[in-house]
Amino acid sequence: MELRENINDTGFDEFNSIITGCISLIFNITLIIATSRVKIYSDHVKRLQIFTSVIRLLFSMLIVFCSPTLAYITEAEAVYIVKGGFKLPIVIGEAILIAFVTFVIFSCMGPPMQFLQVVVILKKSSRSQKQIVAITTVITFSVSLTATLLIFLGYVPNESDDKLSEEIVYYLNGRGTAAYLIASWERFDYDLNDFVPDPISWICTFYILAVLVVTTIISLVCWIIIKLEIRRGLGSSNSIKSTQQLSTVLIVQFTLPFLTIHIPFYVSFIMPLIRYETSELSIYLPYLFSWCPALSPILVLLMVKIIHSKTSLNNMFQVLQTSQVSRCTCTLSNPPWGIRIFNSAGGGDTERTSLNRQTDFDFITK
Repeated sequence: MELRENINDTGFDEFNSIITGCISLIFNITLIIATSRVKIYSDHVKRLQIFTSVIRLLFSMLIVFCSPTLAYITEAEAVYIVKGGFKLPIVIGEAILIAFVTFVIFSCMGPPMQFLQVVVILKKSSRSQKQIVAITTVITFSVSLTATLLIFLGYVPNESDDKLSEEIVYYLNGRGTAAYLIASWERFDYDLNDFVPDPISWICTFYILAVLVVTTIISLVCWIIIKLEIRRGLGSSNSIKSTQQLSTVLIVQFTLPFLTIHIPFYVSFIMPLIRYETSELSIYLPYLFSWCPALSPILVLLMVKIIHSKTSLNNMFQVLQTSQVSRCTCTLSNPPWGIRIFNSAGGGDTERTSLNRQTDFDFITK
């Protein structure tokens, strides 16, 4: 099989993985500290945000260790995910790649499950809140572990794949033998000297695609429900404000995986498999995978800062308003001699003070 010179002579995959890993480490730890200090969030919401940050950290560490290259190879009619980075035994490398793909799916599961929890919190009792947390947690891990099993059965190469892929792996990582995963509609069978269908790989690919599509639908539907609840104005003003702010944070957390995971997966994984030409995009877009856990805490920190600033500003206005009303009331109760108005008939001073107090209060509160 004739291939061009390998595509990773520059070492960009390792550089990209290490840089994003460092950014993720710094800002996810910062987010954990910042989230714990936001008073408007309940302990339940704080735990969810901290758990999500820990998952992002683990995802980033996996990316640093595997520095994956994902590309569609026309000659093999398959998508390859090849390990780069630190040199490790093949078996361990394959396990890390399987974990990497699992975490890609897990990262997409987080925001929609959080959206579901917020919707139930808005509509159900506290008992139901605990139940939905347990249910969404079980769903998240069940979906992810099912993906892990399917990836192991459908994407791990066999001996025939190794014979076919030796030059391909070198082309993709420039280092010769390395761990890799392969997704295709057909696998080459050396006994038959022909390509044969690979149904388990089909099932795995369609399963991952279904997870991405369904999580997108869930997030959008839940976001609409939350917006409708906010418009109804149910609960106190503080409760509505907190829900609106949390909804904004969640939609930001959903948008980033959509841009850095969903779109690269569709372009680099699905489109080549259905024979749609994507040119060099299928090689370079997957580098965005590593930026999802790195950029997400930065965006959330910005949202938390904006929320904190708005809350502080509102509190300041409330304090100023209360202070102005108090000073006005005090002044009108004991007005300065220079503006006191007397009525020669007597009692006019009290009536005028009472009238001015009411007029000034109306002006301040309007």
